[in-house]
Amino acid sequence: MSQPTTYQGRLLFGDEADAVAYWKDKEWKKWAVDVTAGPAKRPTYRNTVYVRAKTAQDAVDCAKRNMIAKPPRGVRFAARLAGPRELGCVPTPEKGNHPPARSA
Repeated sequence: MSQPTTYQGRLLFGDEADAVAYWKDKEWKKWAVDVTAGPAKRPTYRNTVYVRAKTAQDAVDCAKRNMIAKPPRGVRFAARLAGPRELGCVPTPEKGNHPPARSA
């Protein structure tokens, strides 16, 4: 389990901390924009849109322009960096630690 990391005044855990570490030196980043509507504790509409942008605000603007279904009124957008596990990445073995090849 990874150690929590402080980032802009809050704690990050696991995938979110890995996302910040991975994307910090990249100009273009992959953002997950969470689209919600309704009460904060029990939203009536929830969707996640993945976009490629330079900043969080650019990601929100891109998500607004490119949503296929029209979201309900009063919708909220929150951008966050997409983490490796969220994007479907899997860890690969380090160099020299490959399992032995099977013989036929």
